[in-house]
Amino acid sequence: MTISRRDFLLATSALSLGCTQHALNPGLPNNAELKVRGPAIGQSWRYRKTDLVTGAVVDTEFEQVTAVKDGGETRIRCEGQARIRGPAYPSWGTDWLRKDLGQPMQQESLEDEVHVPWGMILVDSHWQDRQVYEEPIPLWPTQLRPGWSTTIGTYYETAESPRESLPWQLTMHAQRWERVTVPAGQFAALRYNNIINFRYSNASERVEAQRQEKLWFAPQIGRWVARESFGTFYQDVGERFHENTYRWELLNWT
Repeated sequence: MTISRRDFLLATSALSLGCTQHALNPGLPNNAELKVRGPAIGQSWRYRKTDLVTGAVVDTEFEQVTAVKDGGETRIRCEGQARIRGPAYPSWGTDWLRKDLGQPMQQESLEDEVHVPWGMILVDSHWQDRQVYEEPIPLWPTQLRPGWSTTIGTYYETAESPRESLPWQLTMHAQRWERVTVPAGQFAALRYNNIINFRYSNASERVEAQRQEKLWFAPQIGRWVARESFGTFYQDVGERFHENTYRWELLNWT
């Protein structure tokens, strides 16, 4: 078989590129799934939150696993220097927890993040208004491989809009493995994107709201090491507005 000069150059170029990528990114998974570290009481993560427009550090956030139950529930306490503790869980979050615990629930803050099971989030405290979803949704890709994607539609409530079912549509797409360096060190992380279409409230003048996120998830720590988020919405007058743009970076973990 005769190989043309063009085919030879293409083949050798591809080989060289592959070697270069391997050399630049040693230790990255090759489209393989990795096991995510499971939750355990006491595990913790500390993040620096930065405003990407001004470059100012706006908060330092601390997250720690406080409960891991046999039924699959994991609770993470979320605190920040700039956080103000909120009111109790709204209706269906309260009903779900009462059923799970088998007893009336005392007044609790929405600062806690709740997974049912691990990696499927029911109560999300990362947004300005803490959200309780009608059904748990993925917090990271359920299959740790580039190319995986899913679109999920559900409803959520907030403390500001209790008993008001608001639509929440999440599209999650895993892109590629990267070596990421943050203050806590260097990690092999799966980069994935979120596109979220939602409604603020049925009475809000803000319409066509959308948030976009880039996240770098490190299976070895069971959490992301970096996360960026920004959003847009329209007012009834037709003008487009932008939400604040933030980046979180891992400072340390246990």
